[in-house]
Amino acid sequence: MRDLYISVKRQKSELKWLAGCFCTAFLLNVISILMYKTLWSEVFTQLLWVLIITCVLYAVSVFLRFIFYLVKRLF
Repeated sequence: MRDLYISVKRQKSELKWLAGCFCTAFLLNVISILMYKTLWSEVFTQLLWVLIITCVLYAVSVFLRFIFYLVKRLF
């Protein structure tokens, strides 16, 4: 059985993608707080939803990058 080897460069790249997804979800939370004029304590109380949205955004980005990779590989 072969070992799975992930390079440090690839790990850094994936962490940057994940950090970008987290920043996007956090920014969406801040925008919604400003739009609906709710309490700023929701920045911390809604952190679980921010993490869930982060995971969804990351999954979508992985899917789109995989599709891009397949299309690039075909041509």
